[in-house]
Amino acid sequence: MNESNPKAVAQPTLEMTTGAVCRVLLIRHGRSADVVPGSPMSADPPLHQIGVQQAIAVGKRLAGTPLHAVFSSQLLRANSTAVAIAQHHGLDVIVNPDLEEVKLGDWSNGEFRRRAALADPDFIAWTTQGTWDGIPGGEGDAVFRARVTKAIHSTAQQHIGQTIAIVAHGGVINAFIAQMLGSSRTMWFTIENTSITIVKIGTTSSSFQVINDCQHLYDQVNI
Repeated sequence: MNESNPKAVAQPTLEMTTGAVCRVLLIRHGRSADVVPGSPMSADPPLHQIGVQQAIAVGKRLAGTPLHAVFSSQLLRANSTAVAIAQHHGLDVIVNPDLEEVKLGDWSNGEFRRRAALADPDFIAWTTQGTWDGIPGGEGDAVFRARVTKAIHSTAQQHIGQTIAIVAHGGVINAFIAQMLGSSRTMWFTIENTSITIVKIGTTSSSFQVINDCQHLYDQVNI
């Protein structure tokens, strides 16, 4: 350093990055419809009317955000939310089945919801683990984490230098965050419907900017 002619250096900010990155907006779908366990609709419920309004709200919030692509899983609740976002940008939604929620095996088709509503002892015991292991016939935690992490990272690598939206599921977003942070617990906090989590994914490193932002729905500080 030249002591006779010191040069001021600015504080680093969130807008300063090293190398090219893809700015990924991970968005959970709107609230899904109530279902009767075992009914045809329980396999792939649409948005609840509240969920429709949530999707409209997040779409309006992101209307002024430059988006280069919008992705979603094939499930109705995610795809409908993605459409509500993409329509403001003249984009089609690109479907990626690897963004699907964790596969629940014997607890599929509303059985997971039924056990939760009844505080079923097996369900309560399972919740203490913090992972997706232990559900009969389920996908399992390691497989699920690997699937969603690969899907999100590979998508981001195709859009370096751009901003994209990926509309997925609470389990998917939790698994991705847990994997990035090295957490042994995959389910470690509640992902709100239509909340926005922002991660910058580069070719060599990644970093979070925002997690679970849902200010278009309510002020989390004053509730």
